Amino acid sequence: MKLLAFVAAVATIGFAVQAQATVLNCTMAMTAGGGGWITNLYVFEYDEKAGKARVIDGVIDTFVGESVPAKMSESTAKKLVFSWNVQMTNGSGQQTKMQYRAAIIKGDKSITVRATPGGGYDNSFEDRGKCK
Repeated sequence: MKLLAFVAAVATIGFAVQAQATVLNCTMAMTAGGGGWITNLYVFEYDEKAGKARVIDGVIDTFVGESVPAKMSESTAKKLVFSWNVQMTNGSGQQTKMQYRAAIIKGDKSITVRATPGGGYDNSFEDRGKCK
């Protein structure tokens, strides 16, 4: 995926311009633990007061084409946790719903993203990075 196309997709993440909205750009380490399901860039746009959030990354851009809603499953003084699902079909026509969870430590802006395929698969993928 070309970076410019991805940045253009991020620009359409989905919130109207609001003073309360916060945007986090997170860059991942891209280790083997990500298994190709954790991509190099995540962009979160969220409003803690309204409890609304959206996320986009390379997987979402490939399979959905635009940002998806994310649930703010935890918001404390120290940590912010988002969760979301991406429905996907592989080249063989098999479908699965990948379940994602991102935990961001507010102090140092470190992030851990975990992806777990639905449908009874035993494996999961995880990578770490930093947000700005």
